[in-house]
Amino acid sequence: MILKIRRNKLLGTGLLSFLLLVALSCSDILNTDEYEIKKLQATPSYDLPLAFGDLSINDLLSEEESANIKVDADGLVYLLYEQTLKSQDIRDLLQFPNKSLNKTVPVPGGVIPASASEQNYASISTTEDFSFNPEKLTEIKFKGTILNVSVNLTPANSNFNFEVQVKLANFKNNGVALDRRISLGTTAIPLADYVATLNDNKFPLEIAVIVKPHNNPITVLPSNVTVSLSFSAIDFQYVKGFFGDQAAINIPAESIDVSLFGSTLNNATVSFAQPKLSFNVSNDYGIPTKVTFNPLEARKKNGLKLPLVITPSSPVSINVPASLGQSAITDVTVNNTKQLIDFAPDQFYYKVSARINEGLTTGINFCADTSKIRVSMKAEIPLYGKASNIVLADTVSIDLSDVKDSNIESGAIKANINNQLPLDAFIQLYLTDDKLVIFDSLFTIAQTAIVKASSVNATGELAAPGLTTNLEIPVPKEKLNKLFDAKNLIIKARLNTTRNANGTQPDVKFKSNYIMKVNFGLRATFKLEADL
Repeated sequence: MILKIRRNKLLGTGLLSFLLLVALSCSDILNTDEYEIKKLQATPSYDLPLAFGDLSINDLLSEEESANIKVDADGLVYLLYEQTLKSQDIRDLLQFPNKSLNKTVPVPGGVIPASASEQNYASISTTEDFSFNPEKLTEIKFKGTILNVSVNLTPANSNFNFEVQVKLANFKNNGVALDRRISLGTTAIPLADYVATLNDNKFPLEIAVIVKPHNNPITVLPSNVTVSLSFSAIDFQYVKGFFGDQAAINIPAESIDVSLFGSTLNNATVSFAQPKLSFNVSNDYGIPTKVTFNPLEARKKNGLKLPLVITPSSPVSINVPASLGQSAITDVTVNNTKQLIDFAPDQFYYKVSARINEGLTTGINFCADTSKIRVSMKAEIPLYGKASNIVLADTVSIDLSDVKDSNIESGAIKANINNQLPLDAFIQLYLTDDKLVIFDSLFTIAQTAIVKASSVNATGELAAPGLTTNLEIPVPKEKLNKLFDAKNLIIKARLNTTRNANGTQPDVKFKSNYIMKVNFGLRATFKLEADL
């Protein structure tokens, strides 16, 4: 966690040169006849700014959480997490095999007189069956399906000039039934956008042998016209019917990252007063479906897990939309929301399996190629509660090289803080080199209680800011010398929410307009001497 503080650049002092100049200029007003001044001594004190700025609750949250930070109407800050499962389609259960039909049309022998018009010489009408199992379809709108039709005459007769008419009266595109003329050989017919009306997978088929106009009589031996129909790559834009009781399909595991405060709460004790966790299943399928969550849990990076307790319990029977193109929502109640949020998870993790038509033998189902089951989770966490042992840190660059060679008599860290946040803070300043390697710290443990929390009213809102006014923390001379060698200060704070007079922690609110004004400085006293 990075604490963001606006800070000024430390001004160079040139203190020793300045004071010597002042001392020497005084010789003009001294009566040297009466006084013989051999040496000038002074111990001035100067305040050197180290860091200052304003902090808000947003500064406690990681940059990764910025998109999740929201503010409600009365200024209360909350975190909002929403995500939808990348659902695998239940439609994968509806896989239809290729279907081939071989039909024979007997051609009677005889002599066909010359004719200037075509004539229907032989035909058959049948009812065919896709034989899908366990599906019993009543309607299918094809997507990429191809109907290949092959025509052969046995025995061959080059004088017999004919075509085969294939009619699928229940296969319609924009209301027009499929009716095609096929010559000897194979013809491919795309069925995209055709809607087939079926009776438990069955449909009518008509095949006719059409003799073309001819100028001379044709002698025809008894023969057979063989018509082969092959439906390949059967796919659908939608299907209707009864899809059968089919075993569960597993939808890949999914997770929602909810790393509250980044890593700040890793060792903290946190309790939120009014967290909200909602959970729903959106279903586009017109199929009675049961969804099983295994597992459904909150997880931490350290491996700890906490199951979600839900009503209705898993497996959940989800609601079904009334018609194709609609969706139905099933709300799931999370019973242990507060326990889950106080657990401070890094993610919610869940894996889903679905089963359709369990225990049913009939029904009216529908499914589109765009249909999905989507599992959505929404966590809303108002920053209203209590916490202990929140740790955060920031790094501040410093440069005290201008005063390093001066003779420092004594020094102290000064602090002025006006804190509207309901957080106190124990602060330590660590000294580092230019590689950020820590080589010392400034304060003793007793000196670290620097920031006072604001007080709150009965509803947890700001009553009065916590004030730290003109606090001076003495720093031993040897520590000061190390401070002048430092290139950076690491400011590390351990925070706790407000405590009552009896030591208990009430639930407190963090609002967007609450700020902490921080001003740190170094008061240094110099011992200066100059010969005159």
